[in-house]
Amino acid sequence: MSKAATLLIVALAACSRTTAAQSVVERPNIELGAAAATVSYVAPYIAAAKGYFKDEGVNVTLTNFQSGVKAAQAMMGGSVDAVVGSYSHTITLASKGQHIRYFVSFLRCPGYVVGVSKGQAASSVKDLKGLKVGVTSPGSSTHQALNYLVARAGLATDDYTPVAVGNTAGSVAAVEYNKIDATIVVEPIVSLLLKSNAMKMLLDMRNEKESLEGFGGPYPEGGLYAREDFVRQNPKTIQALTNAVVRADEWLQTASPEDVVKALPAEAVGSDPETFGKSVTNMRGCFSPDGLVARDGPAHVLDILIASEPELKKTSVNLADTYTNAFVEEALKKYPPKGN
Repeated sequence: MSKAATLLIVALAACSRTTAAQSVVERPNIELGAAAATVSYVAPYIAAAKGYFKDEGVNVTLTNFQSGVKAAQAMMGGSVDAVVGSYSHTITLASKGQHIRYFVSFLRCPGYVVGVSKGQAASSVKDLKGLKVGVTSPGSSTHQALNYLVARAGLATDDYTPVAVGNTAGSVAAVEYNKIDATIVVEPIVSLLLKSNAMKMLLDMRNEKESLEGFGGPYPEGGLYAREDFVRQNPKTIQALTNAVVRADEWLQTASPEDVVKALPAEAVGSDPETFGKSVTNMRGCFSPDGLVARDGPAHVLDILIASEPELKKTSVNLADTYTNAFVEEALKKYPPKGN
């Protein structure tokens, strides 16, 4: 099944080389469930705001959820067609017999920051022992990543208490009002907490170099994924979505923070566009330049997940079934990276 499925994906991607304008997509209206409306996940919002999805013949509606877990649940329940979320969820779902395919990336590293609330004496991840630490939700990618980081620091995953705080204003308030002792967050929450002097950083992984050091390897984190049957049945639609995100990935490589703020609707930027712009600068090193998944990334993500779910060691998840670069490779023929 694994080899055949992969060959089928490659064949379907090759068949959809023509643009959406030349060949009508199977599903012109698509519902995307987004794990977070954050700077980290800005690429699909850029694709929507700049009309890249429409250029490919797809009308996309983005619905925000409080966590990647909830977005994935919505997809499995049929409420949305695909998810803007973490690659790691495809492995978790595969271990439960669900066939999900991650088909385009917009983050080559997650851009996580581990920090402690003002007044805490902690100076390293090892000092999180005994503390209440904010995560997006139980089982979320932030929770899984934190388990791996504390394990690397020599702690057990039950040495700290995870507290669900979401990924929006609630997570900011949880730190500022000392409802938690520490947290793992992304932009723009990081910049908001630093601006108010409410948080001290213990581990800053907002660029590829620091992320590689922190996690000990590549960590492809953000992209689009859908059910395997949806991908097989709608290859032109998947190609159209991929083309638009790859185009957004490439635009973000050279866009100024002001360009990004200007491109997005006001509700996406929020009430502090200056901080949003700074967040874009801070995250630029994690933005994928081309949409491809690093060849050794999936295996390392599996290692990260095992820290939270040791039973994954006993499963027979075939990583080749959880992602594909075939659609991105086709998209890059249409939108080759600048300079190539």
